[in-house]
Amino acid sequence: MWVQVPHGVFFMSIKLLKELGQKAAKHNLKIWAVGGFARDFVLHKHTKDIDICVENNTAPLINYCQKTKSVKVQKFKNFGTARVTFENGFKLDFVCCRKEIYPKPAALPIVTKATIKEDLFRRDFTCNALALSLLPNEFFKIYDLYGALKDIKNKQISVLHSKSFEDDPTRLYRALRFASRLNFKFSKETEKLFKTALQKNYILLLSPVRKTNEIIKFLEEEKPSKIFNLIKKYQAQNLICESFKIPKNIDKLKTLEERMALLVLAQKNPLSFLNTLQMQKNNLLNNLLKFYQTKQAPYKALTKQEINLIKTLTPKINTLAYKPCFINGKILQDMGVKGAKISKVLTEIAKAQFAGKIKTKKAAKNVALKILKKDKSI
Repeated sequence: MWVQVPHGVFFMSIKLLKELGQKAAKHNLKIWAVGGFARDFVLHKHTKDIDICVENNTAPLINYCQKTKSVKVQKFKNFGTARVTFENGFKLDFVCCRKEIYPKPAALPIVTKATIKEDLFRRDFTCNALALSLLPNEFFKIYDLYGALKDIKNKQISVLHSKSFEDDPTRLYRALRFASRLNFKFSKETEKLFKTALQKNYILLLSPVRKTNEIIKFLEEEKPSKIFNLIKKYQAQNLICESFKIPKNIDKLKTLEERMALLVLAQKNPLSFLNTLQMQKNNLLNNLLKFYQTKQAPYKALTKQEINLIKTLTPKINTLAYKPCFINGKILQDMGVKGAKISKVLTEIAKAQFAGKIKTKKAAKNVALKILKKDKSI
């Protein structure tokens, strides 16, 4: 199938891809833009990063970019793989066409050089098994060898073979991610295979790190809530963890750090959740874990980011709960409290403020006086 390149779309990308195609032709190489870029081109969507697939040898094309463009090149060991990053953030990922053989479920594949036909067959879903030739005599000719265009037209997520989820259980996560992002549905056969893979617990074969990487990709999507709704629909909570609780209002948060904090804090046992997935705590998450665990008003002002997260997670919370405690150590010293007892009184007042039992500075002082009278040892 031939497609006319739309005027004004991906102007910089198209110009560069034409140059690469011309360079490849001079070296008798076959070259394609593959995967997400080809899919999004058919869907008339913009893609910032492009995967370039070359039969046999990527070196002349990577060298061309280095010599003629202002780029940073990160080379990897296998299959001519390299990432070329331009000054404006645009990225090209180069790799030689390859095929993959999985020695056992969830194992890393054995990879060998291959043809474009074999390379497209190793893809996760038909909608991503699509290639656009970059050669001058067939520029942007679509290579659709596995029914990608039909599934894109029908808005379907379809695996390329029956052992797809067994070979690589991370495809269970990607199936949800692409279905959500593209507003596609699973084909009947893929839905059946998806459910079977869940029942057989192939995800237990994945390391916590691989699972966490997929969860992070969920949170990087524009609307993670759509993915979580699909998880609920398919009763696929174990893709995250047992008794996974879906966070509310996560789409309102814009940064990965905030979304990750909300996801963790929404769980019944946040620390267990962190340990199970071997996630790292940052300052934001540490501060909020402390806030909810101690159930005390903070001793110093929280950041806007922290307050926004508290409101998102617990919208009905008493607003004074996250305001700085009405009194501090100096005030208590002036009232006659000494030494380690200051901490005891502060804690009681901060907890009372968190619970909404104290609403003014005067009330806080009165509580302190009551504690003083009650505990004559202070």
